[in-house]
Amino acid sequence: MQNEEPFDLQAWQDEAVRQFEVRLEGERAAARQLANRRNAMKSTGPRTPEGKAASSKNRLAHGLCSSALLLPGELQSDFDQLRAETHATYLPMTAEENVLADQLTESLWRLNRARRVETRISALVMQDIFEVLDDGTEPVDRHPDHLLAAGFFNNSYDGVLSRTQRYVTSSERGYQRALKVLQQAQKNRPAPSPQSEPVPVKVATANSPLPEVGFEPQFVPTTPVTAPAFHNRP
Repeated sequence: MQNEEPFDLQAWQDEAVRQFEVRLEGERAAARQLANRRNAMKSTGPRTPEGKAASSKNRLAHGLCSSALLLPGELQSDFDQLRAETHATYLPMTAEENVLADQLTESLWRLNRARRVETRISALVMQDIFEVLDDGTEPVDRHPDHLLAAGFFNNSYDGVLSRTQRYVTSSERGYQRALKVLQQAQKNRPAPSPQSEPVPVKVATANSPLPEVGFEPQFVPTTPVTAPAFHNRP
C-alpha cells in the first residue's frame, strides 16, 4: 500500500479563506447594485415648478448633452473670456469666419467640461475601489493608477468609465471638426484686388520754381517804361 501524502492544514485554510473572500466580494457587488436600483426608484424628478421648468429646458444626459450651453454653476464671464481668446487667436475677418469662431469656442467649452467630468468620475471610482479593498487585512496601494486599474477590472464600473470615455472622445472630435472648418474657410479667403500705387503729390513751397506749362512766359519789365513826350514838328 502506497503512503498517502500528509494533509496540509495551512494550504487548506488558505484556500478556504480565498474562496470566502471571493464569495464576499460578489455579495458586496450585488448589494451595491441592489442599493443603486432602490435609490433610482426613489427618484421621481423635480417636484417644484422651478425645478420642473429647469428640467424641461436642460434635457441633461450625464451633464454633457444640455440644450443650453451654460450649465448651472458655469459663469458667462468665463465663456466670454474663452470666446475673446479664440477670436484673438484666429482673427476672423468675415461674417462666416465669426460664426465658425463662435462654434469653435462652444466646442472647446464642451471639451473642457467633458475633461472635468472625466476627472471627477475617475476620483469617485478610485475612492469607491479603495473602500472595497480596504478590509483591514493588508495595506492597500493608494496610487491613483492602481486604484483606477482596479476599477477597470471591476465590472461594476465598466459602464460609467466607458460612457465617460465616449463623451470625451466625441467632444474632442467636435472640437477638431470645428477647427478644421474654420481653418479651411480662412484658407479660401478671396485674394485682395491689387491697387495701383498713388501718384505722389508735390507740395509747393515759397522757394519752389514755377511749374512749366508748355510755353515761354511773356516778358514783364521790372521797371515802368514812360512814353516819349509829343513834340509838334515845325
